[in-house]
Amino acid sequence: MFYTKDFTLVSEKDTHGSKYGFISSLTVWINKPHVVNRRLCGAKIDYFAFIEEQQLSIKLSELTNDIDLGVNGHGEHDLLEIDNLQGITENEVAVILRKLILKSAKDINHGPQSEIIVVENKESCVIASFYQISREDSKLNILEPSSYQLVFIQGSDESNKIQLKKLKDSEQASNDDFGTFEWMTNTLLPKLCNWSAESKLKTSVTSLRLIPIEEYSQKYQDLKEKYGKHFVQNWPESTDPQKFVYEDIAIASYLLILWKKEREKKKLECLQSFVDLGCGNGLLVHLLASEGHSGIGLDIRKRKIWNMYGKETVLKEVTVTPSAENTFPEYDWLIGNHSDELTPWMPVFAARSSYTCRYFVLPCCHFDFDCKFSGKQQGLSNYRTYLNFVKEVGEVCGFNVEEDTLRIPSTKRVCFIGQDRTYPKEEESSIDDKRSIYIRTRSSSNQSSNSEADDQHSAKYQKLDNGQKWSKEFEPRDQSKEKSRNCQNIDKDIKNLIINTVFKKVLDCDKTEVRHLSDGRIWHKGGSLPLGEVVKLFEKDVLKQLKSECGGLQTLLKNHNSIFHVSGGNVQLRDLSLDEPYSKKSQLSKKDKSQYFKTLQCWFYANHPDGCPRTEVTCTFAHGEKDIKQIICDKTNDLKADDYSVDEG
Repeated sequence: MFYTKDFTLVSEKDTHGSKYGFISSLTVWINKPHVVNRRLCGAKIDYFAFIEEQQLSIKLSELTNDIDLGVNGHGEHDLLEIDNLQGITENEVAVILRKLILKSAKDINHGPQSEIIVVENKESCVIASFYQISREDSKLNILEPSSYQLVFIQGSDESNKIQLKKLKDSEQASNDDFGTFEWMTNTLLPKLCNWSAESKLKTSVTSLRLIPIEEYSQKYQDLKEKYGKHFVQNWPESTDPQKFVYEDIAIASYLLILWKKEREKKKLECLQSFVDLGCGNGLLVHLLASEGHSGIGLDIRKRKIWNMYGKETVLKEVTVTPSAENTFPEYDWLIGNHSDELTPWMPVFAARSSYTCRYFVLPCCHFDFDCKFSGKQQGLSNYRTYLNFVKEVGEVCGFNVEEDTLRIPSTKRVCFIGQDRTYPKEEESSIDDKRSIYIRTRSSSNQSSNSEADDQHSAKYQKLDNGQKWSKEFEPRDQSKEKSRNCQNIDKDIKNLIINTVFKKVLDCDKTEVRHLSDGRIWHKGGSLPLGEVVKLFEKDVLKQLKSECGGLQTLLKNHNSIFHVSGGNVQLRDLSLDEPYSKKSQLSKKDKSQYFKTLQCWFYANHPDGCPRTEVTCTFAHGEKDIKQIICDKTNDLKADDYSVDEG
């Protein structure tokens, strides 16, 4: 039998962690391998059970003979993760059948995708054997060269070790860089050692809990292939196409799988319809409509990209206010994707549209019903406090609210879904009274302390509820007064302070790079500084002002990308010594910017101790006043001078 074969040592590493700390770290690696192996989207647990050690050979024979056992023998995927490896006794073992979900379809042929895992808990050690398998003709075949073992050895005086082993006489673990023994030694083993020493390690899967990860991964790849490249290359907005395009593709993938599961569960024949309130660039509406779901997007302001979509994408420039006029009884789902002041109203809109209306909301900016949200719960972040409020609104409105975390390029990734009601349809009237009372108590005008004022206040809201508006104080964003939210309104002195401070710190970093230029000069490029360290350079008041611009420090630095290169959470100086110092994304722009050459001063020429690495002839910026040129105005070209300074340097 394959599990009786010997393993031989590949590498080992000391750890300050305990035996049970290792079991927790092992649970992380089993439940969510994607946090280490970036080529993976996640894992699907097909089987998990504790069995007596003497029954191991029988159980493994069952697994290798029948790959369709399903979770715990039930034949369906109803297990999201394993959570109780700590309970293994010395007389039993844990047996797990796991499938690895790859991010990219092109990686499917890179090594095995499934494995049988056997975990043993001995007195002074823990042994986890990972047998890589392939599925052929309804059988599981063991791939010995790709199998490995992780072993925790408890030594004296806390001198504990974690070992990586391979099957004796086997060769390379995989042709995949993420599956080799070298990768495991250099990446996986150190992670396990560090995790083992953590006292409160989170072993649970926190993202994409409400949908099948395998189906989501496939859908995301399909949409990315169909729409991603086209919209990134032709993005007409000033926002970052990489972020916004792939974020909306991820959200669309999530909703499409969520709705597919709903149709299967409720036996629905028609594709769900939707309304996206505060649809912004409208890309999410376009993606969902292109995939067959009828719906509309509403926003207070039209975007340039709206003109790129076809007739199947219905977008309307309207102001949405919480009122009886803005209910949507003919639609199945309401979507609030970063819907700002409409966010807390999403459950209310859905509840009052129809008893069967559902909602999806992804909170971002913190708004209450008619003002900025100002609550704070002790021990919780402002973000978590606001999330709790949005969830509470849904519950008060009578929804069974589910929470999930999306995988999108954003710090605000938590979403809420209201699919089912907690009350029968006959109680709609009494539940709606509770909604009205809840909204009333949170009103910014609900500050009166005497009974006469309270009576007047209640009368006012009674009139509102029975009439059209649901909140007298609610104010939608004024289209004509929408302020720039990309740090362009920050005081010039603060901008200069930040730019100069970060520049000096990056220039003085350890492991600084030096460029030897063709004209014989030496140019110091500096090092790389994590954004977390950059934040620590400034007082809270400065950071708060940046945050109020809805972008923060990173946005400001990216706006000055002729000076800084911000990528992967690190800040470096823009390397103008290169022939192509900018990313391919910046070079994709089809706008002719040649008229802006030499119209702005070169920052490096004026501020870097070594000057600009380019010469006066080769630099696109002006080297001194004598080199500067005037912009030739062209009313047919909507490019602004500072577009050039941001995008191209």
